[in-house]
Amino acid sequence: MLIIKLLIILEMLCVNIASFEGFCRRKYSRIVSFLVLVFFSLLFFGGILLLFPQYGDGKLMILGFLYLIPLSFLYENSLFQMFIIMCMNWAYSLFAFVSAFQISRMIGEENLYAHMLLIQTGIYALTLYPLFKWAMPKFIFILKNLGKYNRQCVRYFNLNCILQSATIVMLNVVFLAEAGSPAKILAIFFFFGTTILSYVMIYHIVSDSVRIRKLEQVSLRDDLTGLANRVCLFEDLRELRRGKDVFSILFLDLDRFKAVNDTYGHVVGDQYLRHFADICRDVFRDRGKVYRFGGDEFVVLCPGKIPQDKVKEIQACRSWETGAPCPFNQVSIGAIECRPPFEDEDRLMHQVDQKMYEMKLKSRERR
Repeated sequence: MLIIKLLIILEMLCVNIASFEGFCRRKYSRIVSFLVLVFFSLLFFGGILLLFPQYGDGKLMILGFLYLIPLSFLYENSLFQMFIIMCMNWAYSLFAFVSAFQISRMIGEENLYAHMLLIQTGIYALTLYPLFKWAMPKFIFILKNLGKYNRQCVRYFNLNCILQSATIVMLNVVFLAEAGSPAKILAIFFFFGTTILSYVMIYHIVSDSVRIRKLEQVSLRDDLTGLANRVCLFEDLRELRRGKDVFSILFLDLDRFKAVNDTYGHVVGDQYLRHFADICRDVFRDRGKVYRFGGDEFVVLCPGKIPQDKVKEIQACRSWETGAPCPFNQVSIGAIECRPPFEDEDRLMHQVDQKMYEMKLKSRERR
């Protein structure tokens, strides 16, 4: 009988470890992970049998959380994230265990644990495929995207995992002390069903948040150049004006861009804009954010004072020839430094626009 009890627990353990392999990122090879888990399991079950000779009634399953010790060594995920994954795993495993126990009690006390092993194996055979094929990818999706979009949902998700597991453990303790009945089996399936439903609801909330965020990103990006667009520029300007830090605005206008379209065509004109946008993105990668204001006009928001070295670098545009669709016709740049109290966005953009036109006129006079 002891061997059958150990087989029941070992089966649960294998299912949990297999799900960890699917959820988490391994630090070491499978062989190292296998050897560490075998060694820990020998210590774990040896200690349980030594301290609790009657082990096998399921009431000590809460000690399974001790497996977080080797798992935290074997996987890269955070300890709390692995705890959340283990909560879901144990909810599933205890559902199978308690269901098998209740059904076995209804069949009869004779060969109780042998029946339990067969029924638990049958439950796993019916549910493991949908678990790994359907539930696991959704749970991984939740873990990857939850914290990016909805902080309140993060707290609800973590609390939900912990409460569901705690309730399953309590049901495990209560139901293992009572004879099996159809009502208890229905109660177990009902509770596990509500657990699945709660995860489905969280998944849909997170997936909707992801879709909304992607749509927002599309609405704030210029299709041609991939830069942030005019809408994003004014949003970021409003955000900067709420603070007290000095920032600068650069307004870039490509000289004689119409001549590029007239000479080479609009396809080359688009390539010209994309090439210039790539150069600007590279130049200001560590010192500002580049926006396409519209047409052949670009804006850069920079923290602190006007970055004169970057202005000169863009004006020289020494890297233009690499991948250029045609010769460069230069660029006029206006720049202003903004200090609190800040004027409104439209006024600031008008000021830097005027500075740009002053530079353009000076450039024409020199020619």
